[in-house]
Amino acid sequence: MSRSVQPGRLSARRVILWAGLLLGLSLVLMAWTATRLFEADLKPEFESRSQLIGAIVREDLESALDLGLELGAIAGTEAYLDQVIAQFEEVERITLLDRAGTEVAVATRNTEAGPEPLIRPDLSADSVTHMILRRNTIIGELRIDLNPHVAETHLTDVFLDIGVIGLIAVLLSFELVIWVTAGAVGKPLDRVDTLLRQQVAGQFTHVIPPRDAGSLARIAWRLSDRAQDVAARQTAAVKRLGQAYFVDVRMPAFLFSLGTEISTAFMPIYAREAGGAEWLAGDLAATAPLVTYLLALAIIAPFGGTLTDRIAPRDLFLTCVPLTAAAMVGVGLSGGVLGIAFWHGVMALIYGVATVACLEYAIRTAPEDADAQAVGSFLFVLIAGAFCGSALGGVLADRMGPAPTFFVGAGLVFLSGLLGAGTLVRDVGKRTTASEQVSQEGHGWAVFANLRVPTLILGVAVPVNVGMSVFVWYLVPVILDDSGTRMANIGRVVMLYFLARMLGGPVASRLADGRIGRMPLLFAGMALAAVAFLSLSFWSGIYAMALSVVILGIGNAICDAPQYAEAIKLAETSDVHGARNRVLGTLRLVERLAAIAGLLACAMVVETVGYDQAVASLGWLMLAGLVVLAAGRLVPTRRAGEALKSKGDIS
Repeated sequence: MSRSVQPGRLSARRVILWAGLLLGLSLVLMAWTATRLFEADLKPEFESRSQLIGAIVREDLESALDLGLELGAIAGTEAYLDQVIAQFEEVERITLLDRAGTEVAVATRNTEAGPEPLIRPDLSADSVTHMILRRNTIIGELRIDLNPHVAETHLTDVFLDIGVIGLIAVLLSFELVIWVTAGAVGKPLDRVDTLLRQQVAGQFTHVIPPRDAGSLARIAWRLSDRAQDVAARQTAAVKRLGQAYFVDVRMPAFLFSLGTEISTAFMPIYAREAGGAEWLAGDLAATAPLVTYLLALAIIAPFGGTLTDRIAPRDLFLTCVPLTAAAMVGVGLSGGVLGIAFWHGVMALIYGVATVACLEYAIRTAPEDADAQAVGSFLFVLIAGAFCGSALGGVLADRMGPAPTFFVGAGLVFLSGLLGAGTLVRDVGKRTTASEQVSQEGHGWAVFANLRVPTLILGVAVPVNVGMSVFVWYLVPVILDDSGTRMANIGRVVMLYFLARMLGGPVASRLADGRIGRMPLLFAGMALAAVAFLSLSFWSGIYAMALSVVILGIGNAICDAPQYAEAIKLAETSDVHGARNRVLGTLRLVERLAAIAGLLACAMVVETVGYDQAVASLGWLMLAGLVVLAAGRLVPTRRAGEALKSKGDIS
């Protein structure tokens, strides 16, 4: 297959866009309908429970009155009413009045003012009234004020849970649509086009088997028959046309990311509450799994390119699948923070190898001169899986507990391996860079003589990964948990980051390969990240946190693909052998080390400086990165190959 010409991609893209639109509309309609149905069932249930609570309290009071006590002389009335309020969340206030309307006893629920609810149910009554009788004579009144926050919370939870599960279903359906469309239209059209071009050039060595022809079986059969006839006359052998495509790895990578990221929303809280050694408690315990996760990724980062050069990406990915699933089971079975951190680090070590294998598969099978789009599409798949994983994990952990959630993630990882075994192709070839064609001397480290390479890494990779790991993985869950936010809502806020990156990534990758270019997008992304952090100095609350998470996600999405595409371009134009693997390996390594350093620094100083100052410091770090990136573009520099030639290192 020619990597430069893939007409099937354009044909399949139109079908996929329409399918995505229909799926989105279906999600909105489903969420609205389900919410209205739940509200209709909620109102009578809520009011009947309130009536039942009032009847129970009235009977208890009338039992005391039957003993001859006066309404105002019953000892412990207010304590009893406080106990009722604590037992039934539907009650906001209970007031006991005598016949003249004077308050005898009052009990009120102490609730802090929370954010405005997304949905307000239409309740027909705000209070329930019961008459207090003694010998069929009204001697008082019991008034129960309902707690509308309960109904609002339940209705909002249903709406958001439907939205989360619906988005997961839409993303999964979207990936399935891409997979099916590519198999029926995209890949067959590319194969027929490639076979036609080969035969026009006089090459009759390939055929298309019927199972690879999709809806173009007849034309594929005619072309294959012609190739076999010509080859038979020339006594030449024919073989199956290569069929490695980026779409092959989309679904396995999506499920793999979904399973491994299922603990994103609750991992710091889970580790902090797991217990363990006295020296590893509190904030250090909360960050321990994240630190081992990033440390493992840092260890494996320099070796990713070497592994994919020696082992086929398909074989490497399939080897990692059962090991990853076993490590996730180990996390779920661990009883302390040290065990959780160890197995989470093992999982990360294997995860790093698997994702590098999938990324290499994507780059090798993508069209030429589309590095940003290849990286952006792959990151879209990974982030979509992480988005679904964080949202699904928050809901599952809230319903069934954190530990069993890891077993669900392990099952999803194993499923991704089964799917990858059937879709991935072992022989996808290797991409030969310009530097490997031009020069076979020098060494990869010489590429850093071009100051744009280190300033790109220090100005973008370091602050972006520090901000993402410290804020999204640590500060957001901890800050919201300390404010009383439920785990399910924490998961929903975290998932907004992945949603923003997922939706912004493909757009940014197209703009990076288009007229705007990579560098303006990098500057814009860093500026947005700074705004996201510094804005929290002026307002707070769950909605402020959610908006900042979205802005940060958009900013990071704008930086993701352009950063890697710029690094690949600088490496391939350096005339240094091995520059591409060296630059990408260093970039991945610095990303992990920066995230580790940021988490450790935050865990050590956050108790002293506070959460607000820690978030503001991330904003200033983004601005410092902008300065470094701009300095690298202003300083005159030469290609690394020219620098080596001037020293006599290469001829």
